Amino acid sequence: MMNKLMALLALTAPLAAEPQLFVRNQPFAGPVRWFPARTLAPLDGLLESLGCSWQVDQGKLQVSCQGQGGAPQGGPALKEILPISLEGRTVRLEQHIQQDRIFVDVDQVATALQCSYRKGADGNVDLYGPLLSQGLGQGALRGNSDDPSFPVHLEKVQLTPMGGVMRGYAQLKHRGQEPFKWVLVRVAVYEKSGRQVARCTELIKDLQPGADAFVQFPKLVGECQNPVMRVEFEAR
Repeated sequence: MMNKLMALLALTAPLAAEPQLFVRNQPFAGPVRWFPARTLAPLDGLLESLGCSWQVDQGKLQVSCQGQGGAPQGGPALKEILPISLEGRTVRLEQHIQQDRIFVDVDQVATALQCSYRKGADGNVDLYGPLLSQGLGQGALRGNSDDPSFPVHLEKVQLTPMGGVMRGYAQLKHRGQEPFKWVLVRVAVYEKSGRQVARCTELIKDLQPGADAFVQFPKLVGECQNPVMRVEFEAR
């Protein structure tokens, strides 16, 4: 009798609710694959929900997350595994073909795009907008390399043309009094005519007063002989 009662209780007990994936505070509309150690979702759906746009060019997936206010952008459906580039940076993601779509690990997307990422005790996953392109939000300090009063200073920059691309680095120094949890560095390279030939964005974590930091540029597509560089900062 007791065994029958236990079996009846098991049948009538409510099933545990499946976790939910939220992207920028909205429920993710696409399919989600839940596993104990990872959460998979379609790459194109995640990029669109994060306010990114993308296109396939010369066998590479070129991703941009520069949409105004992070509004949804979009691009073609992604059905084949391709190398990925974000604003000139190579992005490494494990890609899985499932039901004729490219699925990726959500936490890998968070790392690659520098998104805030949180998994709650209820199993729900929250993914927020990419810091690399959308900025550090309200309250962040903003300045550029031409502003001597900004606490982050551009100490040295080097660009070297290499067969159609440019490689280089920037050396920064924190000359302020307060530590920064994040410093966002945006670099744009122009010809003297004003035409932009390259850009990249990098993120520095935990910059202490008096400390130096180095930003290694990716391969910047577009070579010019006398580049003019503009460097912008956000810090908080």
